[in-house]
Amino acid sequence: MLKKILIALLLTGNVQSIWSQSAAKISNINSNFNLAATNILESKSIPDELETRIKMVTNRIAFGDEPRLTEDFLLACVTLDPQFSRRFTEYSGDQCGRYLSAFSGIEVPGNPVNLKDLAAKIIMTQKADGRFGNDQLNFEDPMKLEGIHMALLWGNGRLLTGLMDYYAMSKDPAVLQSAIKLGNFMLKTSRICSQEAVVERFKTMGAMGFICFTQITDGLVKLYEHTSDKNYLQSASTIYLLLPPLGNQHSHGFLNTLLGVMRLYQATKEKKHLEYVERIYQQVLDAPDFLISGGVPEFFDASGTSPGSRDEGCSEADFIMVSLELWKSTGKVKYLENAEYCLYNELMYNQFDSGDFGSHPIRKNFGFEVSTSAGRCWWCCDYHGLQAMLEAKKIIITSENERKLVNLYAYSKYSDPDLVMTLFKIPGERATYALRIDSCKNTSSAIALRIPSWSKNISLMLNGKMIKGKTENGYLLLNQIWTKGDLLKITLDYQLKLTTPDRHIYSLGEAPAALKKAALQYGPYLLSADDGYSPSFLAEPSGKNVIYLPYNLNKISTPGQLSGSTLKDGYLELSYRHDGYYTIDKITLRPMSEVSYGHPANVQLWFNFEKK
Repeated sequence: MLKKILIALLLTGNVQSIWSQSAAKISNINSNFNLAATNILESKSIPDELETRIKMVTNRIAFGDEPRLTEDFLLACVTLDPQFSRRFTEYSGDQCGRYLSAFSGIEVPGNPVNLKDLAAKIIMTQKADGRFGNDQLNFEDPMKLEGIHMALLWGNGRLLTGLMDYYAMSKDPAVLQSAIKLGNFMLKTSRICSQEAVVERFKTMGAMGFICFTQITDGLVKLYEHTSDKNYLQSASTIYLLLPPLGNQHSHGFLNTLLGVMRLYQATKEKKHLEYVERIYQQVLDAPDFLISGGVPEFFDASGTSPGSRDEGCSEADFIMVSLELWKSTGKVKYLENAEYCLYNELMYNQFDSGDFGSHPIRKNFGFEVSTSAGRCWWCCDYHGLQAMLEAKKIIITSENERKLVNLYAYSKYSDPDLVMTLFKIPGERATYALRIDSCKNTSSAIALRIPSWSKNISLMLNGKMIKGKTENGYLLLNQIWTKGDLLKITLDYQLKLTTPDRHIYSLGEAPAALKKAALQYGPYLLSADDGYSPSFLAEPSGKNVIYLPYNLNKISTPGQLSGSTLKDGYLELSYRHDGYYTIDKITLRPMSEVSYGHPANVQLWFNFEKK
């Protein structure tokens, strides 16, 4: 029977017609893709989340108001001039040190603060013993140390790191000499602060706790790298070992200490330092207060139920940077994926529409709620959030053993003597990226594309033809002679994953018929509902709302996006029944990070699900 139908179709020309129509459709799809890719590259604005977020925070710091971050404003914590009184000047050197670190890695055209002038004016305020800030604080008697002493150590530690980051870029000898004086002050105070009585007294004192001392490890290692003075290295090697176990500590200082230990490992290659960080890092992941959004609370040992439990931009940035350093040092992709997940969810959500990073109250088994006062932390989180994003941007595409590795899927312009290429996203309902070869030598080059755990499949099309890569160490390897203008289309197939509060993870097919509380991850995104975009869903009573999941992911629709959104591929439209009435309605879940583009809202991350 089938044979007769095929013969009939052949005789009438229908098969040829069908084949011609299919070929035309494929050609049209490829043509549209090529046109879209060309239009994006010719556009002055690349539709990329990471680029957008970096621009938001740099514009905020350089040109924003309330407060305007002028040179005098930045210098207030080292000049202690009452004319420029502001918050946290007792953390002497903190803000101006962070500014040096962040803006040594990026140039903002028209920035009214000149980095060279700022560094010179910082140095002019240095005290005779090498410290910055209040020189009346006595560090000689360990029993007389107070929180204010720890605050000064914190700020001076951040400034030491900032001076070294600026020196690495500028090679200004005056900056190095100032950093050496400050480093020697740190060596002197370390002998007092390392005493057991001091450790015990300050180990659970939060933002003025012992982490204010242990975080100087980072700056000391950087100072060693430019002086070869092993006294700094030896001090750093002993200080971090005094870091107390997870407890009531400021997570920023705790994680920043681990970042310093990673630099110590990179400087010495002594495995004990790396093993220490890996062990403590795993404890952070295993802690009950590790956030479903991929980050940490501002203070460890926070249950999420007590007043004051919130996230913090600095801590999230530190978690990303520690994860990236672990990935670089070990090659373990899990660290890269942790950094990526925190970046695209927690850190980007943490950023406000003003460009600032900061804090949001955590509500256990719900998500985040609106604060009575917006926690826009211009004094610290803006700089640290920017640094983490710049670190992520550096590793989007890297080179290793003559291979070009695509590690993150985001806009990047890569260049080396052999190959110049551009990676960018094509807006749409599917996660599609393009890699264009801008120039190359007439020799074989290997490009490796990371296979993310959140994608079921990667399909590749080179200049309109399907190709396959060789799977190797978590990457798809393409080894061939490239030609200028080659266009590689990369399509990712997002997986759906459900996670329960006790951290049991289900795929859609594995999930039970009903889950009373679970978070929903789609591809790299943690999905959310907020009362700014979906007010009806969160309207009272909403505690027993049930979202219906189909058994087949292909039956989930992707609705229209918000104007200007680059995350349409992360939207899901699902049916739900509202607590309190029986009708079935629709809810659009979207990546939690996108909430931050609007006014602060209550953000639900934990839902009740049923498969239907």
